[in-house]
This record gives sequence, C-alpha cells and structure tokens, in this order.
Amino acid sequence: MVEFLSDAWIAQIDAAARAAEELRADPPFSVGTLVHGADGDAGYQVRFDVDGASITGLGDGVPDVVLVTDPATAWALHQGAVRAQDAFARGALKLRGRPELLAAHADLLATLERALAPARASTTPPDGVSHAR
Repeated sequence: MVEFLSDAWIAQIDAAARAAEELRADPPFSVGTLVHGADGDAGYQVRFDVDGASITGLGDGVPDVVLVTDPATAWALHQGAVRAQDAFARGALKLRGRPELLAAHADLLATLERALAPARASTTPPDGVSHAR
C-alpha cells in the first residue's frame, strides 16, 4: 500500500501511465494537481506528448492547466467518489491556466483514469483524510 500523493504513489502511477500506449498527444500538454494542506502543498503533474504520458511531482515545469483543491477533495476525486465538475461547482476545486484543454482532451483524460484505476486499490488516504468513499 502506498499513501496518496507520496513519492511512492507518484512513481506507481507514473509507471502505469507510461505503460498505457494510448496516452499520446500532439501537441503536448500537461495537467497539474495542487493540493493545499495543513502541512504545506503536495501534488503532481501529468504530461502528455507524442511518446505517451508521464507523471512527476510538483516543480517539474509549469502545467498548462492546474487543478487546485484540498486533501479531502483530492482524495475523493482520486477514489471516484466525486466528479471534478461537481467539486468545481461547489467551489472545492479551482482551475488555473487553460481549462479548455480539459474539454479538448476529455477522451484522453478518461483513458488515463482507466489506466490508473488499479492504483486505487493499493492507495491509502493522506493523513487526516477518511478512507471512506
């Protein structure tokens, strides 16, 4: 089991993304997730390009679009317990950058979600966040 947003978790989902050959994009784009928590910021960045997808921690370039949220909402999104549209509508998720890229690449993002689904079973919530869906 790996903790959500930990370095080990990022390595696990990066391996899953790299193994999914259908995650190619030209022109390239990237989506970051920034989680503001009591212990500071955490998050990750997904980059799509002609070679496929890769996932890194924060600080590895400036993403085209950034999803900004709190740990509980980030966990609920990861678990599939809440949709991003619903979190955005209630103000729990904010967008920075070029959010139109999310709609333009909806199919690719859905493919990424399916590729990362096995990681959910081996992920534990971050400290202070309930495991319940």
